[in-house]
Amino acid sequence: MARLTLENAWVEFPVSLRRMGAARASYTGGQIDAGRSVVTALRDISFELREGDRLGLMGHNGAGKTTMLRLLAGAYPPTRGRCISVGSISTLFNTTPGLNMDGTGRENLIICGLHLGLRRQEIISKMDEIIDFAELGNYIDLPVRIYSAGMMTRLGFSIATCVQPEILLLDEGLATGDARFTQKAEGKIKDLIARSSILVVASHSETMLANMCGRCLLLEHGRVISDGPAKTLFESYRKSVIESARADDSDGLQRAYALGMDMLSRGEKPPLDLEEQGLRYALGIHPDDAMMLQRYVNVLSEQGKSVPPEIETRMILSLLTRNPSRLDLKDRLRAILASSAADLPEDVRASAVAASGMEDAAQGRG
Repeated sequence: MARLTLENAWVEFPVSLRRMGAARASYTGGQIDAGRSVVTALRDISFELREGDRLGLMGHNGAGKTTMLRLLAGAYPPTRGRCISVGSISTLFNTTPGLNMDGTGRENLIICGLHLGLRRQEIISKMDEIIDFAELGNYIDLPVRIYSAGMMTRLGFSIATCVQPEILLLDEGLATGDARFTQKAEGKIKDLIARSSILVVASHSETMLANMCGRCLLLEHGRVISDGPAKTLFESYRKSVIESARADDSDGLQRAYALGMDMLSRGEKPPLDLEEQGLRYALGIHPDDAMMLQRYVNVLSEQGKSVPPEIETRMILSLLTRNPSRLDLKDRLRAILASSAADLPEDVRASAVAASGMEDAAQGRG
């Protein structure tokens, strides 16, 4: 019977802090202990998983999800507490363990398979199946140093998923190559999950966790702050994402965008406060996108929030680009310039003056 148990487990990394300046608050990463010169990546974690359990790990980047997977895999020993596993463990967060760049693809099938715990005879018996799945053709007998990134990913993924796992540890960041191969890979992962006795998956995706897991842990700075059914933790996770995004944390803004897009892909309407932060992230990349600017203004208005002059000005400018004859928009630009010109960046102010016709009027008076 497969089993995974953590008992008051800690993971700490010794670091040199001589070059570290004054302590600052961080929205990501583990806890820095300057007195002991260590970073605590995981702190006092306890749980038990038995046959049939499906556990999701949620949290911001740097919360400890990947460290948790590596602790469970045995890559990191606990610095305190215990990690007990019963059953074979397979990992899907590094598809090329033990890769030898000078070896051929076929030779690396054996090397990487041995790293994954397979016996040589098992690898040889699966060789044709793995080669067919990787779709490398004659390249399988050439050195992997000449492979493209996509070819190397296909080779590694094909090896990593040929195992028969009892305990499967999965990171959603696992790369699977080009779009066509990705479709094939998704089917392989689903089959692998179905055959595993215990699953632990780290993900930002509510869809993935809701579909796969009956239980989740919400991590923050290496601590478990919530433990329970996946659906009950989603709201807590959203709130933590929104709070970090409001504090202008770049990771929080990106996660707000990812969460909003994930909900839209399921046909769900994101909460306005989550959509607001996701749009802030998107507008940071595409600051003059007319549709996003209009939606951002609407989202703020629906929440009863004031619209920053710069945002409204950018929206009007984008609309005038498509329809320069709208006098109502030009009038509004003049009103913004009269009341809030000092709040606008120089380039936006100059564009607003030109688009509103104030520049022409000034020249006419001159």
